[in-house]
Amino acid sequence: MNFYSLKEKNGSSSATVSIPGSNSQQGLVAVSSRAAFYKSTGRQRRLLMLLLALILLLVVLIIALAIVGYLYARSPPVTCTSEDCVRSAANLILSMDSSVDPCTDFYRFSCGRWGEHHPMPDSAINHDWFADRGEMMIRRIRSYLRQNNSDDDPVAVTQARTMFRACMDIDRLETLELRPMMDVLDYIGTPLPNPIPFTSVPSFKPVETMVKAKLVMDKDLLIGFGVYPDAKNRSINKLTIGKPDTDSPLPSYHELDKRIERHRRKLYLSHGGATGSGDSPLVTAYVRYVARVMSYVYTTDNSRPSVRDLDTLLLAQARKVHDMESQIYKLMHPPEPDELEPHYMTLSELQDETDKVSNGPMKLDWRQYLTEFFKDVQNVTLDLDGKDGIVVLHKRYILGVASFLSNATRVHLYNYFWWQVVESLSPHVNRHMRDLKQQYLEEVTDGNMPISRSLFCAAGVNQLMGMAVSYFIADPEFLKSTKKKVEEMLMDVQIAFHHLVDQLDWMDEATKEATGEKVAATRSFIGFPEWLLKPGALDAYYAGLEVYELTYLSNMLAIKHLIVLTMLNSLREINGPPGWATDPTDVNAFHTFQANAVTIPLGILQYPFYRLGLEALNYGAIGSILGHELTHGFDDQGRQFDKNGNLRQWWSNETVEAYINMTKCFVKQYSGYRLESIGATVDGKLTLGENIADNGGVREAFRAYLHYRDRNGQEPKLPGLEKYTDEQLFFLSFANLWCETSTRQSLRFDLTDGHSPNHVRVWGSLANSPEFARVWRCDEGTFMNPDEDKCIIW
Repeated sequence: MNFYSLKEKNGSSSATVSIPGSNSQQGLVAVSSRAAFYKSTGRQRRLLMLLLALILLLVVLIIALAIVGYLYARSPPVTCTSEDCVRSAANLILSMDSSVDPCTDFYRFSCGRWGEHHPMPDSAINHDWFADRGEMMIRRIRSYLRQNNSDDDPVAVTQARTMFRACMDIDRLETLELRPMMDVLDYIGTPLPNPIPFTSVPSFKPVETMVKAKLVMDKDLLIGFGVYPDAKNRSINKLTIGKPDTDSPLPSYHELDKRIERHRRKLYLSHGGATGSGDSPLVTAYVRYVARVMSYVYTTDNSRPSVRDLDTLLLAQARKVHDMESQIYKLMHPPEPDELEPHYMTLSELQDETDKVSNGPMKLDWRQYLTEFFKDVQNVTLDLDGKDGIVVLHKRYILGVASFLSNATRVHLYNYFWWQVVESLSPHVNRHMRDLKQQYLEEVTDGNMPISRSLFCAAGVNQLMGMAVSYFIADPEFLKSTKKKVEEMLMDVQIAFHHLVDQLDWMDEATKEATGEKVAATRSFIGFPEWLLKPGALDAYYAGLEVYELTYLSNMLAIKHLIVLTMLNSLREINGPPGWATDPTDVNAFHTFQANAVTIPLGILQYPFYRLGLEALNYGAIGSILGHELTHGFDDQGRQFDKNGNLRQWWSNETVEAYINMTKCFVKQYSGYRLESIGATVDGKLTLGENIADNGGVREAFRAYLHYRDRNGQEPKLPGLEKYTDEQLFFLSFANLWCETSTRQSLRFDLTDGHSPNHVRVWGSLANSPEFARVWRCDEGTFMNPDEDKCIIW
């Protein structure tokens, strides 16, 4: 800015400088005239002209030096030599396989040697940057939890350390044996029956067990229940029922558990229960695991009578548990996807609907179910015959469960409930129960080794008390520098998205305007909540929590009960602005439909997602993640929520129809990606939302980077990679984000996830990118620039 002002002020004084080929001869004629006036000799004229030439040359040199000096001052060095740049360059160089043509397989070109320098841990079946940085974060958390308490620490931090020490006290867990778990089972009404074989469970009260399991450990049994913001008016909360959360509410081998269970349950959709899927090694191993746990729990109690052929009897019971899981999973995943539209019903309407499909002795008593939840909640008095209606999110599933219950035997339902609770508790009892779980994991993952106890405990405390743990990374300096830079990057991404919308030919103008309003209204939560820095705020967040060093399992249950109690107490509250979707330590990013918000925790704002030295690399990595999360607000589900997070149709019918037609391109494209090593293809329908977000994210981030470059000028080169342009480095950084090593079993698990396998995420999003084809000069017809029409929505 100053240079251009200066140039304008001094423009007239430099206009008479004589430069060959310029229009400045008039000045030279005037000089010659003056020389003639003094009647100079020829020699004097030549000397004078030589002197003038030297003066002009000197002036030109001065101007040239000034220009070079200015450009040098304005332009960065030719090659960036900062620590971040050197580290980023080394990572890219060590990851790349430059023998591969980038237009043939950009993933292999970018990541072909990544696994050599990032060996997969013995406790993993796949390894990528997210897992790598996640484990590093857990190690940092472990170090923090091992520290001694100080007078300045919030009470919540000292409670987190107490919980960690309780988890690490293995000797005490051994002395307690199964008693903590049996206390929970007794409380919810599902102790292991005696004697075996089970013939009857006369004291079993299904509704009470379902409610108590939720209250004591936040475990859904058959029904997912909660007090949640109304989908169509998020300012108020409603009693809500729908599908249950099938993940364990307590710490476990979390990601691995989820991936294994997704794959096992997927088998239920293609086989008819235990008999039809009995040939699957995964299912066989699971049934054996259930039976072994049953046997151990039964035989540990010396007061129980011995039973002939116990193992055979328990194996049959375990198969029944598996069969019941299979039936419930099929109800949860019908052939046709669920509608998002909620059903608003009175208690009597809900009871009438479920009674119609119940033709057996066991029926869901909804009045009892809901009343049991609130009988000890002092701040809420239910009015089930008046204002307290019920939101049913998955009506087809609820009716299916009602029918299923009416045909189920009490003994089999009892066993199913018992196992659902025991499976969540098993990693937190004694060594033998943990060994049984580990034996199962090794069977289904071909020798997966357990993580250390200390890392398991640190991860568990982080899962349950994430905000308290995050206290150690809440740095005020982050708010002054990094947060502002990330917010600026997000703004660039939002502007890029808005420009892409303006160029669309399938969206009418009114819908474009509404879409732009939603983009502008998107909230962001970056780094950590600022209230963490306020004295007393963290302790207020955990108010009412009690943690003791000698009661490990009770500590976890106390936190889960506090979470459920807080939820129940919110029924009469008016919701303010939305808050954080996760803890700051999470190495991930999120989009919340009902909040119209993206959450970028501090955990992911680290190398190699951010702090990469060049903005080309930063925009390619964290920028594409920002774009991914922003685009989720406009994927196949997110587009159904408006700028305020309310579920309604805010697009025109024609635009909705055009959008749905374009999604078919993505389904076809990704369903065509085959994983040769396991002989299977990607599920394009299952991964549709994530694929749309991947594609939109990288396009928005690339355009956002161009906006940044227009403002700030060309960036320097990267050491060792000087031959690549900044635009090429953008795509290299994006691909490096998804570098991964996997076992074949892990790839099988990947195919049941809502995300495509990492290498497919790179293939698909870049094959649809005209910008990538241009930057890397990929001829049409190559794998990375196929002849087919590109799938582009955003």
